[in-house]
Amino acid sequence: MREKTLTYEQLITIFEKDRLEFQEIRNSIKDLAIESQKTEMQIKEVSKQIEEHGRQIGGLHNNFGKFTEDLFYNSLEKIMFEKFGIQSFDPNRNRNLIGRGTIEIDAIGIVNGSINSVFLTEIKSRFSSKAIDQLKEIMNRFDTFYPEYRDKKKFGVIAIPQLSESQTKEILKAGFYPATLKNDLVVIETPKNFKPKAY
Repeated sequence: MREKTLTYEQLITIFEKDRLEFQEIRNSIKDLAIESQKTEMQIKEVSKQIEEHGRQIGGLHNNFGKFTEDLFYNSLEKIMFEKFGIQSFDPNRNRNLIGRGTIEIDAIGIVNGSINSVFLTEIKSRFSSKAIDQLKEIMNRFDTFYPEYRDKKKFGVIAIPQLSESQTKEILKAGFYPATLKNDLVVIETPKNFKPKAY
């Protein structure tokens, strides 16, 4: 079979066609690069907006947490006085020890005399099992940061505006007192057979 030979004009036509196709591909790639840059800029802008919304939500969460604490402080002292006989109530206790870190306690209620106890309160805006873990850690570290109360029994209170029955049971099972709001008042209700865990 004889190979077909191309004329000079045919070769020029093929090269010109290839050159035009190559130019179209280059232009398409250039357009894609421009679109990609635009998309990347849009993604960066959306990321900035998401980050800003995250900061705003975090601020709202912090404000809601502060609101919840303030809500509880107003009547928690009264109910702890009635239920446990506390003689002093101190909200927002933080203590720092070099090399040992910081301990943050939302409220401390102290009873002297024959009861000789300290009630440590963790206040949260909503329930999470982490609140129980946090309070356990606070209870275990308390004597290191507050050696002046070492001779007292320590009990835990978890205060949350709304608690379901199962959440209340989880708190009780951990040996802590559940404090919640009912009719805008703080209540600490426990079954008759409840035995709080003393640390």
